[in-house]
Amino acid sequence: MDTPFISAAPPSDELRAPEPLGVIEEVHGPVIDILCTRLPPLHQALYVCVDGECYRLEVHRHLDESRARAVALHGTSGLRRHLPVFDSGGPLAVPVTPDCLGRLLDLFGNPLDGGAPLAASGTRPIVAAPGPLEEAIGVGEILPTGIKVIDLLCPFVRGGKTGLFGGAGVGKTVLVMEFMHAIVHLHRGVSVFAGVGERIREGHELWHDMQDAGVMPRTLMVFGQMDESPGVRFRIGLSALTYAEYLRDHVARDVLFLMDNAFRFIQAGSELSGLLGRMPATVGYQPTLLSEVAELQERISSTSPAASPRSRRSTCRPTT
Repeated sequence: MDTPFISAAPPSDELRAPEPLGVIEEVHGPVIDILCTRLPPLHQALYVCVDGECYRLEVHRHLDESRARAVALHGTSGLRRHLPVFDSGGPLAVPVTPDCLGRLLDLFGNPLDGGAPLAASGTRPIVAAPGPLEEAIGVGEILPTGIKVIDLLCPFVRGGKTGLFGGAGVGKTVLVMEFMHAIVHLHRGVSVFAGVGERIREGHELWHDMQDAGVMPRTLMVFGQMDESPGVRFRIGLSALTYAEYLRDHVARDVLFLMDNAFRFIQAGSELSGLLGRMPATVGYQPTLLSEVAELQERISSTSPAASPRSRRSTCRPTT
């Protein structure tokens, strides 16, 4: 497993081991309680290295002035009490580069397609504030999809958001594939697909279908599979959205962002909330539901051409 990126280099020429932030106090499934010498901020990325493996954690709660509760983003079978915990120096970040197009990545930007690691030109934190209000623009003209029944009865608006509601097996993923095909061939844009809690079989089929359709070179797919930690499934949407923002700002005028699906994102948040010890709210959902959805939705926006050297546009097609 890759060693996390540490932003601060040692001040001297000698390579020195970093000072630990604290030690593991308790392990409850994916939830890790940490006894800290200094309290890390919320959403800070931490890591633990043991037996050649590196486990990444994200801080989600402060228990008191010296204890923090974090969620592991990997399996925790190798973790135990009193292991030292180190600070990565910032929130979770992903490597960004225009060469990310055509790739299949995980939460951390590592390849899932068997290819070489990304030659990153920089990193971007996945937890970030929405763009400035003065750069945002409203919805624009109709976005043709090439599907006549949708363009006539339920047209998509450029710069807007659209939800696809339907049961299992009714064709939502087929429509998603058609939208990705349209944005590449009709509008010369790019697509970013976020697979939240995706079934491995469905993700594999979608990846090969995109290759067969010839649109994969203008598409990025980011997957957090259903057998992974709830912390991964909860953050995979923000990771994919970070790539969409980067592509919007530096690569393409039109970026189609798709999330399959929004309900599994909410389910992961509900699972995490229970593991963190929060009292459920209405109908059993987490009390932080509205703020968590807003954290994702507010970043899905279009920006004016003056906001960057390129015209920025972003659209979302979350499916449920």
